[in-house]
Amino acid sequence: MPWRAVPTFPTALFVVLALSTLATPCSTIAAQANDSLPPSAAQHAEPGVTPLVADSIPYVPLSLHQKAELYIHRTYSLRAIIGASYAAGLAQWRHTPEEWGSGISGYARRDAAAYGGGIVRRTAEFGLSALLHEDPRLERSTRNGFFPRTADVLRNSVTVRTDAGGRRLAWSRAAAALATGFAVNSWVPRRMHSTHHALMLSLAGFLSYGSAAFTQEFTPDVRRYIYRELHIDDEHRTDTPR
Repeated sequence: MPWRAVPTFPTALFVVLALSTLATPCSTIAAQANDSLPPSAAQHAEPGVTPLVADSIPYVPLSLHQKAELYIHRTYSLRAIIGASYAAGLAQWRHTPEEWGSGISGYARRDAAAYGGGIVRRTAEFGLSALLHEDPRLERSTRNGFFPRTADVLRNSVTVRTDAGGRRLAWSRAAAALATGFAVNSWVPRRMHSTHHALMLSLAGFLSYGSAAFTQEFTPDVRRYIYRELHIDDEHRTDTPR
């Protein structure tokens, strides 16, 4: 089925899921690395590890050097490459866009497009977060219960911490998603070129922060469930109950 200019919600949802693979691997490993840390220790964790932020704990911003390290980790790590390859595999399976054909050459073009989109988004987000003094990390909730934590996921997707410790709309994420949408729109086949298509890709890219935050938030719970079902001893577990 050929790719169209994302005119329907189901198609837009698929784009969200596909683009979210660029963000999810790094977010997931960050959450896993931080499970055994108390919030106070997580505040001082190295870049690439997402903080557990509570209102009673002083906020520690990232330095420019730390933001650069986080950017490199998210953009050029093996997990970023695997995430782009996975997104390319989905596009290859759906044969979209059809002009790129099938086989190794078709997959290579889709993989390059997916990884290139990730580079554009992460580079724009890094530059703007540094310029606007925004913290690029996704936060995990400090509350209990599915609905309160989901509400925090939504809040932490559309807002960010500032270096001063406040919170505001995530302008760096929005601008990065917009830049990525128009960049990707420029290198897809000509029949797909349109402002509407670029804007829909931008929206999907921004919403992918939500899917990444949701995955980061609840992956430890899924892992605990698997441990419990497999009867893995506590001494082999790296997470703590919530």
